[in-house]
Amino acid sequence: MHGRKVNISLSLIVLISLFSITTVLLILYAMEVFDQKWAPIVGGMAISSLVSLVQFLIGYKNYRNNEKLEDCGVLEFLSTRGDKKYYSRLINKADAKFDLIFHTSKRFFEDFCEEEAEDNFLIKKLDGNQKLTVRMLLTHRDFLEPEEQPSYDISKRAIKRLTDKYNQRFQVKFYEHEPNHNLFITDKDAVIGPYFKNERGKYLPSIHFRSNASFVAPYKKFFDTEWENAKSFD
Repeated sequence: MHGRKVNISLSLIVLISLFSITTVLLILYAMEVFDQKWAPIVGGMAISSLVSLVQFLIGYKNYRNNEKLEDCGVLEFLSTRGDKKYYSRLINKADAKFDLIFHTSKRFFEDFCEEEAEDNFLIKKLDGNQKLTVRMLLTHRDFLEPEEQPSYDISKRAIKRLTDKYNQRFQVKFYEHEPNHNLFITDKDAVIGPYFKNERGKYLPSIHFRSNASFVAPYKKFFDTEWENAKSFD
């Protein structure tokens, strides 16, 4: 019979340790085990340990919640998707691939795929790592609102430039339905957020996960399914 693996959280270990130390110190002080020289020191240690225990108990629920988030692979809650510096760091961390689902991707191309400095993070990454690949899914033009179609046309020119330069290392397809998810997945990170009709994606919230988190696995599968069914870039 195989023994069951028991997982004990760090916060619980700290709680037990603080409780044990405080209990021992208080008992020793109450029993007057130490002489007059050491008794005040032990008493002070007991009070300090008791204060630490109380403070830890007050925040224990928050510690446990943070540990649960960490177990789920959550790294950060993002109130917006418009933080260029934040996404620049994620681009620089990637080593193998980008799987992206956007709406028109106009802002992404302007922020990371230009030839000019400060707007060329992804270009530099592709030039410096010949094994790096990009798969991007965008909304087909037929499913865009009339006011969004100029953004599509701008993105299409960027796509042509990038696919000509990088060939199979930069692939773009178009999904033929209303947008529902924004996915930014690399071999290290995953940022997942919603799309809401008539809301600008730049200002919608997202959650940043570790790419290998179990919570991210269904979204990776979703991307692969969408990729198989999407229309290729002409």
